Amino acid sequence: MPVMDEFKEEREALKHGTPKQKFAYFLDYYKWHVVAALAITGFAGSLIYQAVTRKEDAFFAAMVNIYEMASSEEHIRNFAEYAGIDLDEYNVVFDTSIHIDNSSMTQDTIASTQKLMVFIAASELDVIMADEAVIDQYAYNDSFYDIRDVLTDEQIQKYEPCFFYMDQAVAEAVSAAQDDPDYDYSQAPAHPDPRKPEMMEKPVPVGIYLDNADSLKEVFYFLNGDGVLAVPATSPNLETVPKYVDFILEPQAAQ
Repeated sequence: MPVMDEFKEEREALKHGTPKQKFAYFLDYYKWHVVAALAITGFAGSLIYQAVTRKEDAFFAAMVNIYEMASSEEHIRNFAEYAGIDLDEYNVVFDTSIHIDNSSMTQDTIASTQKLMVFIAASELDVIMADEAVIDQYAYNDSFYDIRDVLTDEQIQKYEPCFFYMDQAVAEAVSAAQDDPDYDYSQAPAHPDPRKPEMMEKPVPVGIYLDNADSLKEVFYFLNGDGVLAVPATSPNLETVPKYVDFILEPQAAQ
């Protein structure tokens, strides 16, 4: 008997079948369709729920080569209260998963470098906190704001002794030389001491040393010393950055 005729006979017989027989028939012929439909519906629902309930980031800090010694929850809560951020509506994030060691290009370093660049390109980061060597590397690739364009006049006056500088003249010389296909990177001019702007031709402050950030150091440990805060040129929440700077550098702010 042809398959279609057999199928028609089964359907006709089921018209007079018991509910149990009808349900068994349904499972035999349609259960995988139902499973697939439920899976798709569940996945779509999950995506919609995440999109609707996902909180925006009010502040996102990338912590490079930094170890979280104690839970950062209290630090986050205190900063949110200081900055007037409602944690029921917004996130405050400190990502300590990024580890970069340019002296040995391990898989971890390569993956972390890519992750950091994606964060910067996607305009997700508000600040980067890292050791002097990492900040210096990115500073000479035009990755950061002139910190004076981010801080208030009062803050500039107050924190200027803590500024981290790069020499724009060196960056321009390297950029111009790179147009030469025979450029030898080993002959590139050395980067001046970032604490000595008087030794630079065109000093530009692109960060703040965190030597006095005692409340921050109670939670986070800079593995290579000389912690520096810098602001990526793509920072989406510039209005929050000055508040965080005061929060970690003013002793009474974090209390």
